[in-house]
Amino acid sequence: MFKSLRNKIQSLNENQQNILTIILVLINVGIVIFWISFWVRPSKPAPVVVQKPTQVGEIPEQLRPGEIGEVVAGEKPLIELPITIFNTSGVIKEIQKDRLIILGEGTNFSDQKARELTLLFSESTTTFDGKELYQGFAGLKYLRVGDLITLQATENIRGKTQFFVDRVNKL
Repeated sequence: MFKSLRNKIQSLNENQQNILTIILVLINVGIVIFWISFWVRPSKPAPVVVQKPTQVGEIPEQLRPGEIGEVVAGEKPLIELPITIFNTSGVIKEIQKDRLIILGEGTNFSDQKARELTLLFSESTTTFDGKELYQGFAGLKYLRVGDLITLQATENIRGKTQFFVDRVNKL
């Protein structure tokens, strides 16, 4: 069998023999690379350990919760809230040139009581009125007293009644 194969290879011209040699070398290199990658595995990266702050003093100022509506020591909260809250909803009571006053639903307070919230707008605040997106203070023109809105803040709003908003959505 090998004699007949050798005779067929010798009957090829020099150009064809060179091409066949290159193909065989590439196949061999592919097999070697496959076996090397199969047997030599890269080491697994060490797992990332995220340390959670244990005391309020270790939390950055922007992420610290407020103190309004927090349950007094010894009382049982109505609902266990996360340490950070960035969104809530409410009904617009008043519209000013750089802020909204809303009656919040109380979802950002441990006692879950509805409170008046002051939403401070900035140039980066985005307002969606159901049809269009408005940037900055221009969005205030498209909101009306009595509108139900949801909001997303740039800071932790837990226990706070005044804060900057990143996004306001009219429902």
